[in-house]
Amino acid sequence: MTTVELLQQLGLNKYEAEAYYTLLSRGPLTGYEVGKYSQVPLSRSYEIMERLTEKGLALVQPGDPPRYSAQEPQQFLSHVRSTMEATLNALTTSIAALSRTDSSGEFWVVRGPQHVLARVQNMIEQAHTSITLAAPAHIQAELAHLLIAAQERGCVIHQYTRVEQSMQAAETILLLRDEQEALAGMLATSSQAVVSSNTALLAVFGGYFAHQRLMGFATPLPALPSAMPSHQDDWLAWEERKQRRLWKTNGGHRVA
Repeated sequence: MTTVELLQQLGLNKYEAEAYYTLLSRGPLTGYEVGKYSQVPLSRSYEIMERLTEKGLALVQPGDPPRYSAQEPQQFLSHVRSTMEATLNALTTSIAALSRTDSSGEFWVVRGPQHVLARVQNMIEQAHTSITLAAPAHIQAELAHLLIAAQERGCVIHQYTRVEQSMQAAETILLLRDEQEALAGMLATSSQAVVSSNTALLAVFGGYFAHQRLMGFATPLPALPSAMPSHQDDWLAWEERKQRRLWKTNGGHRVA
């Protein structure tokens, strides 16, 4: 990105940025000379110089014709920095006030398999304390690196890769994050999911998963992430071995 383009990023239009750059590089000039040495049209050169003067970016020396010199860059940049900081502080306060609007009881629909998976990934990345996930093994394989990262942040992870046959066929995903946000979706049929922090829905999810854990159907993520398989095929094989062990542990009862 050129200096002129960077100046435009600070709020100057193309001709103002061209004129200021020309003054910086060539020193004091008349409006005619600014147009001559830059891409500013000669017919607009004095108009542009007056704008720079009004914005504090140029100093004018009276005469016939008047001459213009650039304001010191450090002074200009210091002013821009302080103005932007004040704007950001005001915006932060304004947005924070808006975000306090209570929408915890609302339900949001996410459509499309890519968008559903993206929302699942985002929820895992935002988790601070716990993640409870029920999904087919191949989907959990795609999420393995995020689950491991969450565990390293201190999250307790509970996984379910075998669910009811109808849920398995629909590639159902159930996710509970920090016991504060829930997602229920299907990838194979409607390819959509419902996301909410509704207290009633959270209670249903919490009760369902608590029952599954009580029955011994939940599987915590292994304590040592380094022992986890990294390749997707290895992950699937690991999941299969894990389920066989659980099957034996539970006396042949189907693992959810």
